[in-house]
Amino acid sequence: MRIEQLRYLVEVARSGSITLAAEKLHLSQPNISNSIAALENEIGLAIFTRTRAGTQPTSAGHNLIQLAEDILMKWDQFAEAARLNSALINERLVIGATFGACTSFLPKLLTSYSERYPFVDLEIIESRPLEIEERLLAGEWDLGLIGTPEEMSFKNLVAERFLKCRIMACVGGKSPLANKESLSMDEIIQHPIIGTSEHMKEELQYYGTIREIFHSKHSEVSKRVISEGLGIGFYLDISLKNDPYVMTGHIVPIPLHVEHSVEFYWLHAKKKLSLASEAFLKELNAHIPQFVRLNS
Repeated sequence: MRIEQLRYLVEVARSGSITLAAEKLHLSQPNISNSIAALENEIGLAIFTRTRAGTQPTSAGHNLIQLAEDILMKWDQFAEAARLNSALINERLVIGATFGACTSFLPKLLTSYSERYPFVDLEIIESRPLEIEERLLAGEWDLGLIGTPEEMSFKNLVAERFLKCRIMACVGGKSPLANKESLSMDEIIQHPIIGTSEHMKEELQYYGTIREIFHSKHSEVSKRVISEGLGIGFYLDISLKNDPYVMTGHIVPIPLHVEHSVEFYWLHAKKKLSLASEAFLKELNAHIPQFVRLNS
């Protein structure tokens, strides 16, 4: 008995015809007929009855075909797991990611992925959501990781929301605000701002004139400035877990009085994914429960 014979059984049962099954499987009709006949001889049982109306399962055949479907499902799961767990995947993988992804969950995820798939030529490019979408649609990048303050729909891409994070106001450990349980925008606008996002700038503009005294794309540099008490910065809660500045008390994260959050999506073009891309999404999905626990 071979796994191919079980596939023939299932397809003939679904098609109700050996001819149609042969066409779908791209095989000759005699090939399938002989294979099924050999299987029936091997088990000593008729699986199908052949009539002018077509090929129909016998009573015993119905049960065997259901078992064959279960076996094929398990076999396909086994083959897929073996395919994606192969450390020998040797492909290039380019991922576009927003700043929030790069400074929160992505570093830990990349470490795990690189250890599991050491031969993947991996490149991460920090970019804005619009450019990520454009590069994916053009086929220049393989995957995107986008953080956005509002729910989005990506009509021309395959996308899935997988994580929600809160935005925290960060002040120096010696700041007079450090003991506050929460901060309102009215309070924040009274202080200098350190390297914040366009979204938070737009939010703050409703409450007054922003005094942004330092701006850098390097989050560690901005944290150093915040730790010196020179102003307020904003970071995602997940990025502050186990952060050295926070653990030593040099930076104090404070919830916003009215919660502001960021939704994270993974996305890709509507095409068959490479093995490296599939493996990355599998690794991401495996880490999601851990990311959620960090935010709880």
